[in-house]
Amino acid sequence: MTTQSDIAAALQRQGVNVYGLQVSGSEVRGTVGTEADRDKAQQAIRAVASDAQVSLQVNSGFADQATRSGEATAGRTYTVKAGDTLSKIAKDVYGDASQWKKIHAANRDAIPNPDMIHPGQELQLP
Repeated sequence: MTTQSDIAAALQRQGVNVYGLQVSGSEVRGTVGTEADRDKAQQAIRAVASDAQVSLQVNSGFADQATRSGEATAGRTYTVKAGDTLSKIAKDVYGDASQWKKIHAANRDAIPNPDMIHPGQELQLP
């Protein structure tokens, strides 16, 4: 069974924000800011939960709010899982493992040594 954190991680890798994400069994609900985000989110969700029944509402107010507050490009987080490295996270999130330095710079207080991250750590993604 796919968990909410699995789905949230897939959405995060695709760079799409789903507000009020709820996963109950095979049903996934939430709100996105644009039709394009809905398509992107549905694709990401179905990649990890092919049998999911996805119900995403579009509310352009969320897109406007994200743009005004800068959330469209910043403010995302990632929860470290066992076996993760900054390079692996960068490859999953940005498609380029060498971008690990961006993640480290954004989390320097929480990660003094980039070779030592721990499951459960919440990282800011620039």
